[in-house]
Amino acid sequence: MRNLGYVFILLALNFYAQNDLDAIRYSRLGVNGTSRFTSMGGAFGALGADLSCASYNPAGLGLFRKGEASFGGGLRISNNQGTINGKNSSVADANIVFNNFGFLLSWPSQNDNESRHAFGFTNMQLQNFSNKVRFSNYTTNSIAKDMLNLAQEKQNVSALTGNYEYMGFQTYLLDTIIVQGKTQFFSFVDLKRNVLQTRDIVTSGRLNDINFSYAYSYKDQFYLGASLGIPRVSYTSTTTHTESDDKDSMKIVITSPPGSPTTYSTTYLQEPPFIYTDKLGFNSLSYVEYFNTTGRGVNLKLGGVVRVNDNVRIGLYFHSPTLYNLEDRYFNSISVTFDKDTKTPTTYQDPAKGGYYKYKINTPSKFGLNAGFVIGKIAAIGLDYELINYKNAQLSSNNISDFAGVNAVIKQKYAVASNVRAGIEFNLNPLFLRAGYNMQGSPFGNTFSGSFVRNTFSLGVGFRTKNNIFFDFVWFKTYSNETYYMFNTIPQKATLDYKNSQLAVTVGFKF
Repeated sequence: MRNLGYVFILLALNFYAQNDLDAIRYSRLGVNGTSRFTSMGGAFGALGADLSCASYNPAGLGLFRKGEASFGGGLRISNNQGTINGKNSSVADANIVFNNFGFLLSWPSQNDNESRHAFGFTNMQLQNFSNKVRFSNYTTNSIAKDMLNLAQEKQNVSALTGNYEYMGFQTYLLDTIIVQGKTQFFSFVDLKRNVLQTRDIVTSGRLNDINFSYAYSYKDQFYLGASLGIPRVSYTSTTTHTESDDKDSMKIVITSPPGSPTTYSTTYLQEPPFIYTDKLGFNSLSYVEYFNTTGRGVNLKLGGVVRVNDNVRIGLYFHSPTLYNLEDRYFNSISVTFDKDTKTPTTYQDPAKGGYYKYKINTPSKFGLNAGFVIGKIAAIGLDYELINYKNAQLSSNNISDFAGVNAVIKQKYAVASNVRAGIEFNLNPLFLRAGYNMQGSPFGNTFSGSFVRNTFSLGVGFRTKNNIFFDFVWFKTYSNETYYMFNTIPQKATLDYKNSQLAVTVGFKF
C-alpha cells in the first residue's frame, strides 16, 4: 500500500496521440460556399458560373461572362443529442459563421473574341467544427475502471501513461497494494456501485479553403480550369468527463474496532488498519482533455466542362491529395474530491503544462463527374457525383515509425465512399427559387443512410436588381449520427445525433 509521504517522479515523454480520426476529420468537407451554391446542394460542377466552383470544379469559373464579387455569412444553430445506456441528453448552441468571400475577373481573349479568360480569388469555409454534445447517465463503468484496466496491463507505476492513468494514480483514483509479494493496482472508486457520469464534448474551429483560380473558355463550348488551394485549419476540442457519487453509496463510516470501515466493498479496505482516514469514500471527479490543432495545406484542383448543346453540360474534376502541416497543443488535468473534505479537491496537471507536436496529414484525392441541364430561361438542374478513397489518408512526421500503426489501421478500417449532390433552380426573374440535396457517404462505405452518413436538405431564394447587385438567401439542415466509445478498455458505446441548421445570406455584384 502507498506510503503517504512517498513521492514518485515520472521521467517519460507524454503526448496527445494523433490518430485516424484526425486524418478523416480534414478529409470530409461540409456543405458550404455561396448561398446560391449551398441552396442547390452544391451541384454546380457542370452548371458553373458560381464562385464556389473554385473549391470543386474550377472549370465552372469559365462560364462567367462578367466579373463578380460577393461576401456571405449566417447564423448556425445546432441541437445535438447524445445517448448512452438508453438515456438522451440534448445540447443546443448557436454561432455566427463566415461562409464565403471572393471576386473574379473575366475578359475576352485578344486572339479570339468568342473565347474568354477568368481569374478568381476565393475564400470558402468548407467545414465548421462548432458542436456541443453531452452524455449523462448512471453507470458502473467509471473512468477509474478504464484507468485500472490499463494500469494492470502495464503492471508498474513507471509504465503508466502520464496524461491518463498516471493522473488517476496521483489523485488516489488508483493505488497499489502488495499481494503475495507482488504489487497490484486497485481503484479507490467502488467499481461495483453506480456513479452519475457526464461527458461534455465541445469543439470549435473551421476549415477555410483559399483558392487562386484560372479558367479558360474556348468558344463558349469547352471550359478548362485550375485552382491552387491553400486550406487553413483551426480546430479545438475540450472533453470534460465528470463523475459523482451523488447518492453517497460509497460512504465510509469508521466503527469499532478502530480503523474498521463499513459500506464499502473494495478489497483493500478489508485489510486493517484503514489508513485513508484523511479521505474516506469517493465523492466526485473531473477529468479534462484539451487540444488545439492549427495549420495549413496545399492542393491542386483541375476540372473541365463541355457544353454538349444549349441544354446539356458535362463536367469532371480531380483534386490532388491535400498535404497539411499541422501543430497540436494539448493539455490534460484531473480533479478528485473525497467525502472527508469535498471542498478541497486533489488535483493533478501535466508538470510540463501540456505538450506540442508537429506532424503532417495527407488527405485522399477526389474524382468527380458532373451533369447540368438548362431548360431555356425557366430552370437549371445540377447533378454531381464524387468518389473518395479514405484508405489513402496518411499521417507522417520526421520519425517514420511514429504513424506506421495508425496508417495500417486506416488501410484496414476505412473504405471507398461516394458523395452525391443535386439541385434545381427556377428563374422567376428577378426572383429565383432553389432547392438542393447533398449526401456525404460514410468513410466506412455506407451511402444515403447509416452511421457517419451526412444528409443535407436546402432551400433558397435569390433576387437580382437592375444595377447588377444580387442577394441570395439559404436555409439548410444537416442530419448525421455516429457511434462513440467512451473508453479504451470498456465496451461502453454511445451514439451521437447531430442536427445542424444554418440561415445564411450572400451579397454580391457583377461588373
